[in-house]
Amino acid sequence: MPFLGDAGGVPPWDLTDAIDRGDTTISLQLLHRMMRAGDRHPLQVMSILHGHYTKLLSLDGSGARDEASAAAAMGIKPGFPAKKALDQYRKIGGGAVTRAVGLLAQADLDLRGAKEWPEELVMEVLV
Repeated sequence: MPFLGDAGGVPPWDLTDAIDRGDTTISLQLLHRMMRAGDRHPLQVMSILHGHYTKLLSLDGSGARDEASAAAAMGIKPGFPAKKALDQYRKIGGGAVTRAVGLLAQADLDLRGAKEWPEELVMEVLV
């Protein structure tokens, strides 16, 4: 389904939030909007996901208990993004974050030819 105008643009956090919630249907819809109507290349979407999960991974074992310590662990300013990341990390846990990073690494290899799949399929399987 094509999206025109603003409907094609998707803020990156909409996709990462849907993935973190485990909402596969919405995640796939947002992925398609980003790649088709939003004109984002799969590697651009990978970069968004990599940044998100790398920040969450930096909280693993950091002992961060509040917004300020989470921000320090992630190397960002205290504020809403730090609080949101800490809350999200607490919800999904270190195991899920580590698994996500592993899946991203495999998808990166697959996009570079490890599997002879179309780019869109690689991204759909990842999401």
